[in-house]
Amino acid sequence: MADQRRLSPNVTAALVLVVLGAALLLWQRPWEGSSEPDAVVEVPANASALLTQQFRELSEASSESEFVAAAGSSSSAQTFAREAWSAREALGARDVGLRYIAGGEVADRADGSTQADVEVSWMAGGESGLAEELRTATAKFRLDPQADGTFAIRSVRAGAGSLPIWLSGDVEVHKQADTVVIAVDGGVAGPIESMTERARSAVVEVLPDARRKVVVVSPHTQDQMADLVGRKVAEIDQIAAVTTNLDGSNGTAGGVVIVLNPAVFSTMDKRAAQVVLTHEATHLMTSAVGTSAETWVVEGFADFVALHDDDAPLSLSAGQILADVEADRTPTRLPSTADFASAGHGLGASYEAAWMIFRMLAESHGDSDIVAFYEDVLGGTKLDRALSNAFGLSVDRLTADWRRYLVKSASTVS
Repeated sequence: MADQRRLSPNVTAALVLVVLGAALLLWQRPWEGSSEPDAVVEVPANASALLTQQFRELSEASSESEFVAAAGSSSSAQTFAREAWSAREALGARDVGLRYIAGGEVADRADGSTQADVEVSWMAGGESGLAEELRTATAKFRLDPQADGTFAIRSVRAGAGSLPIWLSGDVEVHKQADTVVIAVDGGVAGPIESMTERARSAVVEVLPDARRKVVVVSPHTQDQMADLVGRKVAEIDQIAAVTTNLDGSNGTAGGVVIVLNPAVFSTMDKRAAQVVLTHEATHLMTSAVGTSAETWVVEGFADFVALHDDDAPLSLSAGQILADVEADRTPTRLPSTADFASAGHGLGASYEAAWMIFRMLAESHGDSDIVAFYEDVLGGTKLDRALSNAFGLSVDRLTADWRRYLVKSASTVS
């Protein structure tokens, strides 16, 4: 016989409440969050005065807690401030100044945020490997107006020039005896520290008197790299690394660092990445940045050092320029500065063409002659005179010999 027991009135009421509660929960869906957008807070009428004071307080902060408090009350502002303060500490930054210049008076996005231009100055030091000199740049701060009439810093990007490295993300400094790697947000994956040491050793092998410390900045994203070097992404998207001065340093040799482009560098195999790093270390250790010397000499010599003991076949090391020769596009002149434009077509072939000049010279001359030629040109000697001094060649004779060398080399790899 079937069980005909009935539920008591209390149990029935309880079940009804459970069902109603579940229905209400499903209707409200609290786990999905509110579908209503946050209320947009208007920019205060006295924004410029408020921002002048806020960035003065950031400049005067003598502790992390003071810096965090001056950055604003939002969670994003406090995260930004803690990260920036930690980066300052890692880089030994001192004499930090943030001066409001303009902007921030009108919301320029639908979310109500605004942007202000701020002059940032600072001195590096400590274990960073960066030259202890005044650095000045303009940064663009993204700000959120708050209900209490203040601003909260959301983020910061490069303005005029490059972004100060301590504003670029989470910074870690890895120091060895003669090398320093500064990683931003973890940097590029791979053994960058050991590769940097090998790069420096390779330069010293060819140039025993080159004794400078090698500093590498390893950002995590290409956007960070572009901000750090003060360039648009489209201008650096073919470049694996660049040797340059950072954020307004005065251009002395001690202020030069190598900055990696993770979007390109991380895609390279171990050999190619090492060649790039040694190439850039040659620029850094020979003070080639900012020189008015012939570009093909500067770039060709850097590859001469980077490929000095390389045993890869020419089809790999010079495949692009030799393919041009095979297609009856043998260059009629030495590579020009325009050929090395970062966004230009055939950039790889230009570098290979310059290296092949040095490879040809190395078949009949020793390292000392090639180094003497390079240093002569770097020191301001005219190309014709430097070629004559080191090799007894004129520019015309070098060009003719090199063109024949390219044709002969192409025939051996076809």
